[in-house]
Amino acid sequence: MSRPTFLGFEAAKTGVFASQKALDIVGNNFSNINTEGYTRQRVDQTSQSVAGYYSRLKPDIVSLAGMGTYINGVAQLRDERLDAAYRNEAANSGYFNQQSTMFTEMETIMQELEVGDEGNGYGLSFAVKSLYTALQDWAYNANSETDANVFANAVSNVTQTLNRLSNGLTDSANQYKETVRTQTDTVNQMLLDISKLNDSIRRSMNTCNYNTNFGPNELKDQRNLLIDKLSEYGKVRTEEQPDGTVIVQFNGHKCVWDAECDAINYQENTDGTIQLNWKTNGADAANDIGIFKAAVDIINGRGIGVQSSTESTVNGYRYYQDKIDSFARVLTDVLNNTFPETFDAQGNPLTYKKLTGGVIETSNGFSVSPTILVTAKNISITKELTDDSSYLLDKDKSADNTAILELISKLTKDKHLFESASDHFTGTFQEFVADYTGTLGSDNGYVSGRYKTSQTLLNEIMDRKDEVSGVSEHEETTFMMTYNRSFQAAARMMTVMDDLLDVIINRMAV
Repeated sequence: MSRPTFLGFEAAKTGVFASQKALDIVGNNFSNINTEGYTRQRVDQTSQSVAGYYSRLKPDIVSLAGMGTYINGVAQLRDERLDAAYRNEAANSGYFNQQSTMFTEMETIMQELEVGDEGNGYGLSFAVKSLYTALQDWAYNANSETDANVFANAVSNVTQTLNRLSNGLTDSANQYKETVRTQTDTVNQMLLDISKLNDSIRRSMNTCNYNTNFGPNELKDQRNLLIDKLSEYGKVRTEEQPDGTVIVQFNGHKCVWDAECDAINYQENTDGTIQLNWKTNGADAANDIGIFKAAVDIINGRGIGVQSSTESTVNGYRYYQDKIDSFARVLTDVLNNTFPETFDAQGNPLTYKKLTGGVIETSNGFSVSPTILVTAKNISITKELTDDSSYLLDKDKSADNTAILELISKLTKDKHLFESASDHFTGTFQEFVADYTGTLGSDNGYVSGRYKTSQTLLNEIMDRKDEVSGVSEHEETTFMMTYNRSFQAAARMMTVMDDLLDVIINRMAV
């Protein structure tokens, strides 16, 4: 059976070239072993197909078999199911991590320490405890101006503690609002970059003879890395198109298609809540899961007692602000209705001395009014108490400590109704503080546990992804040796073919 004279050379040549390209790709893998988002590549080879056709005069083409190898392209080693699983879990992990971070910060602001630095207490519980400790000392000498002054300072400390807690929650919420605003810009840039990469990949597919299996790998790596990072902010779904572009959905909204993209608009409302909406149709962009959902829920969170459509049912900043506001109102009611100021003819109290109130702005600056709605932010001691602590003493300087003992009972034993938008609580001041701090600790403990579980699962998925897509030094070394031997074998084959031709041309009798 006849065959082309130089067919063997062609087969050996394709083997040499394929081995060289395979070694090039191994070297590229080694070079990018630490490159973020890089996906390892492999040369995809098939046996060279025999060129020919069947006809009456040429029934078979066996003589053309053995034409060598053909490189179909350079493929990425990726698993679409692992990519989808990673992105789903990244959204879960981002959600619980963000919630845990924010709850932890709230715990730091509202923590209750019986003993702080240098023996000082910290938190509302200690402030109230210092209040009735001062009252107990005063009760032994009810006409002592010094003890009355100590008590007045204790009242001031309680109001300042409430101010600090309220300002701490407000400042923390505002900082996270600014963080969300910055993150929104980051996500919008990601969406724009993905759309630009879509356009670049499509153009490369058209001009470089790529297909969906062997596309511009480096551009795809950049796009996949952006999509992976995007998945921390919300639930991401992708759909690859025949032209190499991908359609990206973020929390159920199509945000990237072809070379176009949508963008998220950050908005702060007049009531202090925030919204994230898509610019094209105004739909909610934080409606599923991820960092955005967690941040918006806690910033807007008022618990089950939501008062507007923009508030959330999560126990967030507004929920705990309501708690300390309730504490401030009940405390004001107790302090302002204990020390009698005027009496009727029968000696019954008509009015009481006002110890605390809410700060209001006046033409002359600021003043404290006991008649306005008191909150943790505006509570302060009254001018009368600030100017003269003897204001608390009876006019006749009597040693009657009835009011003092009554206030001690109200602060330590009596049950009070603490009302907020989400719930009501009946108990002492200490019990109320223990209740809402316990709720905060429980909330944080739950999301922290969920985050740890989600992170463990995410790490397992990452390990499986790395097994498929990551560059392994040992595996690449094995491939390098394999392709090197393949190159040597193909080169040796050419030497053998050269020897055969030498025999045919120079040694065979003609």
